[in-house]
Amino acid sequence: MKALLIKLFSFIVFFSVWVGLLFLLNKYWLATDHYNNEFTVKGKLIQMKTRLPKVIFVGGSNVAFGIDSKTISDSIKLPVFNAGLIAGLGMRYIFDSYEPYFRRGDIVILMPEYDHFYGDNAYGNPETAGYLPYLSDFKPWLLNDKQLGVVSLGFLKTTLQIAVKGTYFKLLHAFRPAGNVYEYKMSGFNKWGDEVSHRMLPPNINNIGAYPIFGAYNASYTQHLLNQVHHLRERGVRVIFFPPITSKKMVALNHKQIVKIKRSLAAAGCAYAVSPDSLAYPDSLLYNTTYHLNAQGVAVNSQRLAGYLKLLLHSPFRKK
Repeated sequence: MKALLIKLFSFIVFFSVWVGLLFLLNKYWLATDHYNNEFTVKGKLIQMKTRLPKVIFVGGSNVAFGIDSKTISDSIKLPVFNAGLIAGLGMRYIFDSYEPYFRRGDIVILMPEYDHFYGDNAYGNPETAGYLPYLSDFKPWLLNDKQLGVVSLGFLKTTLQIAVKGTYFKLLHAFRPAGNVYEYKMSGFNKWGDEVSHRMLPPNINNIGAYPIFGAYNASYTQHLLNQVHHLRERGVRVIFFPPITSKKMVALNHKQIVKIKRSLAAAGCAYAVSPDSLAYPDSLLYNTTYHLNAQGVAVNSQRLAGYLKLLLHSPFRKK
């Protein structure tokens, strides 16, 4: 029995050291340009002090791939920052992490993806949330039990994937340039937080259209989000809900689920500022998923959002 315990202990020590070394290799060499590292950058954007009230878009990749911040800023005459990144981190962690950064006078445009209101999607998925421990501003104390399970499950898988894929791409790009194919990288973002590298590449139409949203409506998470919004409004932060940027097919396919979201938000004094159809686009304006717009789509959507905001921001601030 003693020999078995010694072997088990030795294996645990060896495994922990091995994973630790991979973690360091990934963090300081293979994953220095990892797409999710942009999360920390966006946190710094939110905290920037500006002379005029700043407008901050928050959501998943529908925001990251969907707006041109400068176009909107030039139109509404206010600084605009894009704090959208990727839905798989989980809207709960995203907003829990960013909430303390908002200042009185800030205007937060909140655009959770429809999936975030159903099942456990608000808590993230292992493939993406497993990267959180790599972030320099990771706040593990914000995780609830479900999130902790997701991150723990995903961390080892993420570490192994980065080691394998990272080594492959390092070697590949050492011998030939990346070419005309999109790669998810932190360097693909501009100084306002917009993902711009995909706009110069040909569309990848393999994964667009729509998919059904499964799972029960997550009333618990919705209430958590609404409590945060009410708290921010009490602090003098203006929070406006917008539907996510997506495809017409997505809105049509999930009409019942979206109506449920609309009614819940409206009942809490947080109704969508515009209808879901207003930010739903044909497949010709999508890039590579139902939530990502191509260059033409970004231009159309940015002009549309600028028009909505010019009207909305003329209305007085009200606590709700």
